[in-house]
Amino acid sequence: MKNVLVCKNCKHENPYYVWICKNCNSYLRERIFNIDLWKVLSLLMYAPQKGFGIVIQSEHKNFIVPIFLFASIKFFIDSMFISLFTYKNEPELGNFIFNFLIIFASLLALLLLIAFMFSLVNKSFGLITRFRDNFAILVYSLIPHIFALILLFTVELTVFGGGLFSNNPSPFTIKEFLAYSFLVFEGIIIIWGIVLGINAVYKQTKSKTYSIIAGTIFNIILYFCLYINSIYLFK
Repeated sequence: MKNVLVCKNCKHENPYYVWICKNCNSYLRERIFNIDLWKVLSLLMYAPQKGFGIVIQSEHKNFIVPIFLFASIKFFIDSMFISLFTYKNEPELGNFIFNFLIIFASLLALLLLIAFMFSLVNKSFGLITRFRDNFAILVYSLIPHIFALILLFTVELTVFGGGLFSNNPSPFTIKEFLAYSFLVFEGIIIIWGIVLGINAVYKQTKSKTYSIIAGTIFNIILYFCLYINSIYLFK
């Protein structure tokens, strides 16, 4: 695995995130101070490699907190759906804030751990990556879930109202076609998230096999974490 910036002046190989050659101090690329959110969002839809490149090379990893916050809200909703359709239990919202904080904290711990593991594994392959870059690209790979929260979940609430989280009757009984259509869209969001996860890792490593394995495992662990949370918080 090798993802470096080669200095045109001295041919020295530099880590991808640097902007000045460590050997001769020549400029390697344009300096990026802050992430242009709208530019990165558009790039993640049609050119994710370029989008993650900006995230990695940006000196300030801005928008990390709001992205993670909104993604956590979507995962909280997903955990309620998992409980609803797996155990047929209608989620109790009495401890709404507490349950959300549990999911928020568990997801944060999970992403921090995986970012740290990526740093160690990459280093074992001779690739130097920064922990904060690994964490940032993992968070930005959650962007599809924010689209799902703002667009898809809003429409679902409009169509089903309070019955969205009910099994008596189930949304699949009230409006079967629409319910399954929304389920397909949710599946597309999950696939998009996996694709972004793979692209995020690939931008750091330039290894297709490693990226596919790491990006897929990351999303599997992510949803397994939601499944565990749904058992203890809503069962």
